[in-house]
Amino acid sequence: MSTIITIGREFGSGGHIVGEMLSQELGIPYYDNELIAMAVDYGEIQRGHPLDKFDEKKTNPWLFEVNYTGNEHAPKGESMEEVLFKLQQDVMKDIAAKGNAIIVGRCADKILKEAGHTVISVFVAASMEQRTERIMHKYDVEEAKAISIIKKRDKRRKSFYEFHTGKEWGNPKTYDYYFHTDDLSLLEITNEIVRIYEGR
Repeated sequence: MSTIITIGREFGSGGHIVGEMLSQELGIPYYDNELIAMAVDYGEIQRGHPLDKFDEKKTNPWLFEVNYTGNEHAPKGESMEEVLFKLQQDVMKDIAAKGNAIIVGRCADKILKEAGHTVISVFVAASMEQRTERIMHKYDVEEAKAISIIKKRDKRRKSFYEFHTGKEWGNPKTYDYYFHTDDLSLLEITNEIVRIYEGR
């Protein structure tokens, strides 16, 4: 079975940057937002707008969009959040079946461990100050807006992860390895994960 590095992350922590650097260093594929397009293609879903807003999001039982399109892999009559998540599960399992990879978010740690793959689960955290600065620069917004975005996305990821895994998002005990950028830079975190991966 393959070895998959899964990366949980606080919004704005730089977890995706760690994933990209790991991919370059180890020479194995990296998947983050690509999983949305891959899931849509796999389910042959025809939508008039992007599905990003349904990604890593728990269904609101009182307000949700229902899926009526796609092939046999895309359940009809279910919320778009659940449909996208189910399609992404299949896509991630297919990725893992083909070889080693790096996958960001989407409860990949639990899904692929249960599928029998070797998983190195990590979580990347950072101070609010660092995250705010990164988001201000990335989205060209003021500090207050950046903080609002961070809190909203963290809440969304936490709700999604805990609903689908039954484990506490962001708790160091939930993951094999927990890193905070107050202790290590993104490059140092990457190097440490490389060491762990190569020494497994």
